[in-house]
Amino acid sequence: MTKPDDIGSLIKLNEFCVITFASTSNALKGEKLMKAANRRFVIMPTPRELSTSCGLSIKIKPEDVEESYRILREGGVEVEGVYHLSRDGDKRNVVALHLD
Repeated sequence: MTKPDDIGSLIKLNEFCVITFASTSNALKGEKLMKAANRRFVIMPTPRELSTSCGLSIKIKPEDVEESYRILREGGVEVEGVYHLSRDGDKRNVVALHLD
């Protein structure tokens, strides 16, 4: 289960990955699957530069992205996109990841 200190460290990351969803129901199903798999993640508002489809996304550490994506896809969740974000001063760098 995700511990409070894990959540705090995820929230403060300057480099992280975001998984976006086509709908809120997919985001909620994804949250349930990630909890059941004991994955470290945070539900967060989807950054506007990534998508306007669904307001919720999952934030994870870069090293967890492939396993988390696999869990969601095998669980039948419709993933809209996967992105790697990093901060360079005041600028946010966004790179779309293609994991299929």
